[in-house]
Amino acid sequence: MLLIDDVRYEEWTPASEDEFEQIVEEHAREIFSEQSIYLDIKHKLKSKSGIGSIPDGYVIILGDQPHWHIVEVELSSHPLYEHIVPQISKFINGIKNPSTQKDIVDALYQQIDSDEFLKLCFKKAIGATETYKFLSDLLSKLPVVTVIIEKHTEQLDEAISALAHPQIKIVELQTFTREGVGLNVHAHLFEPLYKLPQPLTAESVTTKAKERKVKATKRGTLQDLVDAKLVNPGQKIFHKQYEAEITATSKLRLLHDNTTRNSLSEAAQHITGTAINGWIWWHTLKDGQKCLMDDLRKKLP
Repeated sequence: MLLIDDVRYEEWTPASEDEFEQIVEEHAREIFSEQSIYLDIKHKLKSKSGIGSIPDGYVIILGDQPHWHIVEVELSSHPLYEHIVPQISKFINGIKNPSTQKDIVDALYQQIDSDEFLKLCFKKAIGATETYKFLSDLLSKLPVVTVIIEKHTEQLDEAISALAHPQIKIVELQTFTREGVGLNVHAHLFEPLYKLPQPLTAESVTTKAKERKVKATKRGTLQDLVDAKLVNPGQKIFHKQYEAEITATSKLRLLHDNTTRNSLSEAAQHITGTAINGWIWWHTLKDGQKCLMDDLRKKLP
């Protein structure tokens, strides 16, 4: 039983694989990732000898590390060892057949090319790369064989252990329905196949702030400009009626009150009384032309 806000939910079992497969397809992006494309194509994977089997679907993961899945949807009430082992073995042998690879590429491409939304997803993900070539290159690599089942059992583990394939994933997708209501109000429980973003904590926010501060300090200092000979000690900088002079120690001497400041922003804040980005406040003359200090900083290597 699952209890949510004092409301009882009962475990629910699909009546058939077809019913369970609909749930899997509906929640494919939550299972495989936001960058996944679930393609419900019933295409037989045949070995060179002609022996084969039909997977329940294919999933393509776009993004920085593209890969693909062959999906097999199962119910724990079935004889798993007798079914899983020969089924997945046929998938593995079939996908090694170059002729079958080409057939699958053709089938996937046809479905993608006929769907404007899918075409847009691929264009956004792969840029100028031609979709057919992308699919051909992707399917030349070994797939992840993913078994999705409503209840993970020892029998399933034994069946998987008998298979010689380096990448086999198991997803236990449980469904709970609200007591007295049924499937109209339900909840799913499963472990996604991708890493979920970590929730923000006080520590993570502090760490990110420190990282941003480090990045900011790496963007350049007045000393960096002097070292790169973009400015020189004694050079004047100005903002309207205010002037400052770069000292030999790469600090700023404000001419109106003869005080020394450590940075452009500190000097600007001393004058205005408010925090301000000194890089876009101060100017200097470069080759006789008025130049923003930030424009000089952008020339740093």
